[in-house]
Amino acid sequence: MGVEVRTEGVTKSFGSQRIWQDVSLTLPSGEVSALLGPSGTGKSVFLKSLIGLLRPERGSIFIGDTDITTCSNKELYEIRKLFGVLFQDGALFGSMNLFDNVAFPLREHTKKSESDIRKIVMEKLELTGLLGAETKLPGEISGGMRKRAGLARALVLDPQIILVDEPDSG
Repeated sequence: MGVEVRTEGVTKSFGSQRIWQDVSLTLPSGEVSALLGPSGTGKSVFLKSLIGLLRPERGSIFIGDTDITTCSNKELYEIRKLFGVLFQDGALFGSMNLFDNVAFPLREHTKKSESDIRKIVMEKLELTGLLGAETKLPGEISGGMRKRAGLARALVLDPQIILVDEPDSG
C-alpha cells in the first residue's frame, strides 16, 4: 500500500534566495526514502511543498496521478488525507492534552464515535510509549515525548505516506 510521490523540475525561492532549483525525483510507493543535507538547505521547505503548504515557482509535484501544484483546494484537501506528517517540533496544540492532540485528526476527518476514537488514540499512544501521559499538556512533557506525541498524531489516520522532518531531533 502507498502512493508514489514524484517531483518534476521543481524550483523554490524566498525572495531572491533560491532554496532549490530544478529538483526531479521519485519516491516509490511502499519504500522508505530519506532526504539528507546540512541544516538550512531546504529539507523542511521541500517537505512542506510535498503536502501543498508551500507552492514552488516552477515544476510539478505529483501525489499519485494528481499534480498538487495545479489542483483545486478541494482536491488538495483530499490529497492531504493520504499523509501523516511529523514536523520538526511535533506541532502540537499547546492548549490540548496529548489525547486530544492525537484525536484531533480523527475528529476532523472521520465520523468515528468517541469510543472508537478513544480506542485508536490509546493504541497509538501505546505504540509510541506514551500510555499514561494522555492527560498531560505539551508544555508539561519533554521534547522527546512531544516528538512521539506528534508521531502518534501523524499515524492516527493510518496514512499511506508518512513524512518526518528531523526524525532524530528531540
